[in-house]
Amino acid sequence: MSVDVSEAFANALAFLQQQTAWQGQPQVDAAALSPLSTLPDEDCMGRYQQGDAAAFRVLYLRYRDKLHRYALRLANSPSEAEEVFQEAWISVIRSKDGYRPGHAFAAWLFSMAHRRAADRWRALTRHAPDGQHAVDSDEPEVLERHGHAVHHTPECHLHNDALRDALQAAVQQLPLPQREAFLLRAEAGLGLEDIASVTGVSRETVKSRLRYAQRRLREALEGWR
Repeated sequence: MSVDVSEAFANALAFLQQQTAWQGQPQVDAAALSPLSTLPDEDCMGRYQQGDAAAFRVLYLRYRDKLHRYALRLANSPSEAEEVFQEAWISVIRSKDGYRPGHAFAAWLFSMAHRRAADRWRALTRHAPDGQHAVDSDEPEVLERHGHAVHHTPECHLHNDALRDALQAAVQQLPLPQREAFLLRAEAGLGLEDIASVTGVSRETVKSRLRYAQRRLREALEGWR
C-alpha cells in the first residue's frame, strides 16, 4: 500500500472539520467504507499510521457517538464537551505515530479525551471522594463477575427510554472520578484494566469507584423498581 502520509494527515483533518455539525444529521454508514469497516480497531489504526485516511474515518464513525456522550456527561456545558471531543480527535491525528500496535484503540482514544478534560476538572471547586468509604465489604462485585451484560444494573438501563432521563440526571450527580469510571464502562465498554490505564489509577481504585457509582445510581433509581 503506497500512501502519502502527509496527504492522509490533511485528509483526516478535513474529514474531522466536516463532521463538526454531525448531530441531528443523517448518519454516515460505516459499512459504506467497506472492506475497512470489517477490520478490528487496531488494524484500522495500523493502516492509518501508514497513511490510510479512510481507516481514520472508520475509527471516527465507530467511536464518534460514544466519545461525544462521554465528553458531554463529564463537561460543564455542551460547548466545553465539544471542545474536549474535537481536541481528542485532533490528538489522535497528531499523535498517531505514538500509538503502539496491539494496544486497545478505545483505551488510547479515551485517554486522549481524559487528558483534554483533566485541565478543566482542576478548575472545579468541588472535591470528589474516591468512593472507597461508600463500599460495603459484602457488596457483590457485579461488574467484575458479569461484565457488560448484567441485568438490573445501571448499565443495562442506559439506553432504555423510560429510565434514560432519570439515569442521566443521577449520573450527573456522581462525583467526577466515579462518573468517569461509570461512563468509561457503560459508554466506552472498557474493562477494568483499560479504565485504570485511561484514568491513571490502580485497578482496585477503579473497582471501588464503580461499586460506589453503582450503589449511588441504584439508590437514585429505587423508585423505578
